[in-house]
Amino acid sequence: MLLLLAGCQNQEREQRLQKKEAELAHREQELLLREKALTLREQADQKAQQAVDSVRGLPLADSALVRNLAGTWATRMNCIETDCPGSAIGDSKNEQWEFSYDQGNVLVKASANNKVVRVYTGQLQGSELQLTAQHQEGETLPDATITAQLQLTADKRLEGRREINRPDNCRIVYALTLTREPQPLLPR
Repeated sequence: MLLLLAGCQNQEREQRLQKKEAELAHREQELLLREKALTLREQADQKAQQAVDSVRGLPLADSALVRNLAGTWATRMNCIETDCPGSAIGDSKNEQWEFSYDQGNVLVKASANNKVVRVYTGQLQGSELQLTAQHQEGETLPDATITAQLQLTADKRLEGRREINRPDNCRIVYALTLTREPQPLLPR
């Protein structure tokens, strides 16, 4: 009889252990499902953000950089190469460049003497901002191709090159240095 009683107790113990194992396995499955759901949600959020930024035309990391460029920059241009008549190495120009961002493009309005003289559009390619001048009515070089390449070298400083290729097979290259102008304080 003692053996029968001991056998029943072992069987009950075995059933309790199996029940606990089943409960643990069920909890483990629930945790795995929750973890998978969380991972899928994070991936969906990341894809949604990337989709928003790809509509803007920029990879995720670059869009923040472009937004940081927005504002006015004092631009100094020094001629470093030329084979065009009327242009000389050492010539310099000063302009104000106003950076903004619109529908995936960086927009730059170049002004001299409070007058817009040129409008550039472009995008980031890696860590370099590639700009191309858009032709406007009444410009002095309507058939020239004007490009600029800029890199952020410090928090408030950009450096690069501006190249003018004229249809008469001559070219002018300027070294560019841009410094962010202080933002005006808003009245209280």
